[in-house]
Amino acid sequence: MYAEYQEQLLTKRIPREDIIFGRAYIIHARNGGVGIARQNSDQIEYTLHRVKFGNHFLFPEVDWADDDNFGTAIPLQLLEDIPSTDESEWLDWLAEMEEKYKEEVKATWPR
Repeated sequence: MYAEYQEQLLTKRIPREDIIFGRAYIIHARNGGVGIARQNSDQIEYTLHRVKFGNHFLFPEVDWADDDNFGTAIPLQLLEDIPSTDESEWLDWLAEMEEKYKEEVKATWPR
């Protein structure tokens, strides 16, 4: 069932060549729902806010199209909200965006 759902998501994804680095997207990913697109060598990563054992930190998720083994992020919607260029502000900003767009993020998962 989940494999079929992933295939549906991939038909809705924003094409890799249309990704704007430094902008935020609603993404379907293993560890988050809002991520800031970044270039890392020849891969696209999305920096996410992640919580683990009560600790909040930034975490990269690789674009689905860039790594057959570890790529989990599927970008689905460009956000109008623009993140700061100061990465030290990203953790709080991403947490705010997760709250603001929680219904849109929730909708990326099968029910």
